[in-house]
Amino acid sequence: MVNRRSFVKNAVAGLGVLSFPHLWIPKANAAMHKIDPSKPIKIGVVYSQTGFMGLVEKEQYKVAMMVIDEVNRAGGIHGAKLEPYIKDPASSWPAYAAGATELLGKGVNIFWGCYTSASRESILPVIQEGGGLLFYPTYYEGRECTENMIMTGSCPNQQVNISIPFMFEKFGKKVYLIGSNYIYPRTMSRQVKSQVEKHGGSIVGEQYVDLAVSDKSAFDEIIKDIKAQKPDWVCSNVVGGSSVAFMQRYKELGLNPSNIPIMSYPMTEPEVQGTGVEYCEGHFSSFTYFQSVDRPENKEFIKKYAEYVKSKPEWAGEPVVTSGVMQASYVGMQACIRAMNETESAHPIDIVQACRGMSISAPEADIKIDSENLHTHLRPRIGVVNSKGQFDILQESKELVAPEVFSAALDPGKECKDGGQYFIENKKVPVKKGTRTVIPQG
Repeated sequence: MVNRRSFVKNAVAGLGVLSFPHLWIPKANAAMHKIDPSKPIKIGVVYSQTGFMGLVEKEQYKVAMMVIDEVNRAGGIHGAKLEPYIKDPASSWPAYAAGATELLGKGVNIFWGCYTSASRESILPVIQEGGGLLFYPTYYEGRECTENMIMTGSCPNQQVNISIPFMFEKFGKKVYLIGSNYIYPRTMSRQVKSQVEKHGGSIVGEQYVDLAVSDKSAFDEIIKDIKAQKPDWVCSNVVGGSSVAFMQRYKELGLNPSNIPIMSYPMTEPEVQGTGVEYCEGHFSSFTYFQSVDRPENKEFIKKYAEYVKSKPEWAGEPVVTSGVMQASYVGMQACIRAMNETESAHPIDIVQACRGMSISAPEADIKIDSENLHTHLRPRIGVVNSKGQFDILQESKELVAPEVFSAALDPGKECKDGGQYFIENKKVPVKKGTRTVIPQG
């Protein structure tokens, strides 16, 4: 994590101008960083179009291309066109960091990218050290507090807290946990356990599988254990291509929504299409966006995206669906563009300051970027997969829910405030140059 001073120093130095720590005030700085219409604005687009995460990240890549084309057709940002610098890390975590390092060397300091926490953990230290800015769009485990990232996906409380009471009331209080073996699923499981305990339930089993697993037989023993433990429902945080194998094998071995339903937080419309509707129908997800959200802004977004994808021969025959993660990507891109338009600057410092407290009329809802922690206030929803591969929305929060970067139950005394800084018991965590501060877990 970098502090305010080091962000300024690195970011300004990266543009080849003098570094002055007091130059943080955006309106005073904007003239220094004013967009030059003769020079393109470089955008690093870092999504895996291939590999086991291509099922999801390719959709995020497509919406990035749509936004860039749309902005450029309209004349750019104050006359400057957006120039994408595209990297396909091919689902290799070190490749995200390597790609960012290369792009920073080419003068790129704005990044749209990443899906998994593993990819974010790879790329973010490089972006921080280089004084760049990442717009990260995926639901994640929280605990990332930095001025170098705008977070438009959900925190654990914006998925888990609404879904546990719903599933308890509908099915019962015995829960089996399964997830991919990396930081996001394991941290989400801790949030689930906290809520299960709070509402008087019990965890009857917990298993994790390698993130790259695609062999359906790898789930045989786990499914056997699920049958033996007889939970009321399964909470799944299996992601990417592994989720396809799990959902298919689940039904093949005799489990389904009528006997043991699944609440899958990572299950979005592309996963349903990639898995097969027949394997997902009747199972549940808790998300802040579904394609079925009945909102004029969403209908326009769906129409625009469908027309764009269908206009590209290279994507012929691929499913044309929207999802929570690609919609959150779109929201981050819109925030980035609006910030550049408002400040007449493409400098990370000015963009971050303009995004603080920004309200956005997004496809999912009228949402807001938190001015302190740079995460987003969202409207959680619960959906069930229908026979068309879409989600019927069964419940939604009446008000926006604030992001909890740190859980009061799991991370007592830890908080994110003061514009993207860690605090423990109201004391700022010291930051060393070139390193990231890691908060002790539990």
